[in-house]
Amino acid sequence: MYKNTLAQILEGSLGYVAWALVCYLTLSNAASANDGALVLGGIVLALLLYIVGFYFTTREQQYVRMDQRKRQLSFLLQALAVLAIRTLTDAGVITILSVALAAQLPFLMSRLNALFGTLILVLVDFLFNVLFWHTADALIWSGLGAAFHFFALIMSQRVIQEQEARDQITALNRELLATQALLEESAKQTERLRISRDLHDGLGHNLTALILKLQYLTHTTDGDTKTRVSEVHQLARLLMSDVRNTVHEMRDDTRIRLREGLQAMVSQVPRLDIELHMDPNLTVNQVELAETLFRCVQEAITNSLKHGNASQMRIQLGEQDGDITLEIRDNGGCPMDWREGAGLGGMRERIEALSGRLDILTREGFQLSIRIPQLEAL
Repeated sequence: MYKNTLAQILEGSLGYVAWALVCYLTLSNAASANDGALVLGGIVLALLLYIVGFYFTTREQQYVRMDQRKRQLSFLLQALAVLAIRTLTDAGVITILSVALAAQLPFLMSRLNALFGTLILVLVDFLFNVLFWHTADALIWSGLGAAFHFFALIMSQRVIQEQEARDQITALNRELLATQALLEESAKQTERLRISRDLHDGLGHNLTALILKLQYLTHTTDGDTKTRVSEVHQLARLLMSDVRNTVHEMRDDTRIRLREGLQAMVSQVPRLDIELHMDPNLTVNQVELAETLFRCVQEAITNSLKHGNASQMRIQLGEQDGDITLEIRDNGGCPMDWREGAGLGGMRERIEALSGRLDILTREGFQLSIRIPQLEAL
């Protein structure tokens, strides 16, 4: 199920209020019809089973293993409760509970299956109106009920589509941030190398020529002039040493600063509380490695939101024995028969291309363990 916004919380509260009104009207109808204590008891039990099933189907908690199956079983319990109430009493207000079932279907199954499920609910409503209750104007009442069923179905699907659209926009924004951070780091590396080459090829060569000429003058002059030329010669040599040290430092400074890019990425994630822990002494020298780490974090966030429905995530990035280690864990879940999809498959291919390793654990939440050797920058 999707995380509740304030509007969805209000809708859930109204659902419980509607259930209470249905209970009152149904029991009043049964009592006025003198259906007997046994029938009243059966109706009360069915109503209680319905509300229990409704709670477990729509509850706002993070997923655990087999959670989707439990929600589906809770939905089945509601459907059986509605069927039992329809059998025990002819109160038309029960259609409201059936409409609530139609509203839950898109959250529990595919769009096509939800459509078939709604058709079954409409058919059941029609059969009870015509065959069991012999309702006057059964076609009109059944048509009205069908309209409400499909309206609830469409509105639920619209909520899901809007949520998926927001998630897609957020995912694209995260990808843009990751790409922007990588481009910035790549541009910085390119600019550092260009400046170091210019210093070495331009200023370095000119200083070398100056030093040679000053060294020549020290042998062709004498007296006070020779002393002053020697001082300038030493200053030129010191300047040449400073230029060489600067060039070496700029060439050696190939570190890619990941923290800012990762922090910008995780700060843009809705419905997921992310803790980012990164070793302050971590050094990454390869653009390909940095891109792989960015993409792994991005894919893990997408999977948690889309499949695991997690509410918390912890990202640990560090270095061990010369290897980069990335641990990503959330409190979401996955089906017992889950399979590695295109996202995780692409992540594994990126990691293995750098001679790395990816391990996936699903015992407590969903955990990705990544280890990549860091090669020396060229």
